[in-house]
Amino acid sequence: MKKKKILGAVAAVLALTAALSACSEVTAENENAEAVTSAETTASAAETTETVSEADTEQVTEDTEETAEEEAPQAASEEERFVQISPDNEFIDYKFIENYQGTSDIGDLADKAVEFLKESEYYADSMENADKFKGESLKEFKPTSDNAEKLAEEFAYYFDSDGNIQPKLHIAYPEDYDGDGNAETFVVVDMPIMQGEYPIVRSFLIFADSTNSKENMTLLSDASYLFDTLMLDYGDFKQITFGGSGTCGADERNDLYGVVNGKAKHLYGMRGEFFKKDCFLSAFGAQGGGAFMYYDTAACEYRAIAGEDIPIEKIKEMDTTNALSEFYEWLDEHGQLYAELIGGRYYVIIRGAMDTGTAYLYENGEFVWTEDCKYVRDSHYGNINAVVDIDINKAIAEMKSVK
Repeated sequence: MKKKKILGAVAAVLALTAALSACSEVTAENENAEAVTSAETTASAAETTETVSEADTEQVTEDTEETAEEEAPQAASEEERFVQISPDNEFIDYKFIENYQGTSDIGDLADKAVEFLKESEYYADSMENADKFKGESLKEFKPTSDNAEKLAEEFAYYFDSDGNIQPKLHIAYPEDYDGDGNAETFVVVDMPIMQGEYPIVRSFLIFADSTNSKENMTLLSDASYLFDTLMLDYGDFKQITFGGSGTCGADERNDLYGVVNGKAKHLYGMRGEFFKKDCFLSAFGAQGGGAFMYYDTAACEYRAIAGEDIPIEKIKEMDTTNALSEFYEWLDEHGQLYAELIGGRYYVIIRGAMDTGTAYLYENGEFVWTEDCKYVRDSHYGNINAVVDIDINKAIAEMKSVK
């Protein structure tokens, strides 16, 4: 097992624990200032885990344990997660569509999604605390006491004439996600909730299968301060992101979903961002978490691409132009430096446990950094399978384009 991965796991967990501790110590004033947002702001943000069902009663919003487990490099089980590329896998140069625009025109599916959310424990809890979203109660939450009237107007958008909370459609993303000829829909519905002791508008991600039946809907996740939506179009199938910056670091999340056999599937998640490189997907997350991945079209899952360890002394021998001198200086000062060869193409130099690494090509006897290296990184496998035996040059040469 790689020493740097073990160090990475320990350091990442310690750093994450410290971050979560610091987050919990945020003052009431700061937390409340971030936590309360208007319906207009939330809607604007949207326009710009394996599946978890309501019956499972498993809250998808991160708690400290889940966040640490998913984001920290998982040293203990890494060796058990190595697999081979599926024989009938296809590498696809998918379309990476940023700021993907949804629609509010989904007919009665909007009402069904609202009614589905009203049957959840989240709605029941919000109704129990309904008075806390109103003017006089809002004065209790500093610094909202200074603009309680304005906040009361914003929360009033979610109340009907009888004083009941009415969730509102935020946006929807209907597509044929699994390529079976029938459209499925990811629906985002907004509703005020009490997050701890503070009132906030929360967005809930609901999956509606091709039947458009409320009985077959699934509550997948929830977030605040939504990120722009990404669509990954592989041609015969599609994937979509959902997440937001949240009210503090531990509340931030960015998840990637697809549909397999008609059901929503959580494909990858972390606190961070996604980037495209040829037929590969890169995830850069908190505490150095994330991976350089490909989507195995036969296994219907993302797999991290792991590197083969290269001794630093070997790197120095290869570095005839001393292009990596800054890294040798780092090694002299800090005592930690690692190198990997990823997919027979990229040499990645890593400065310590939580560094994502800097990738280089090796051409004509020298290390060269190009734009081609920008989103290649050292993979922390997390809870996904990983491969080592991959020929990246071959994959790029054979990857199929999407019309």
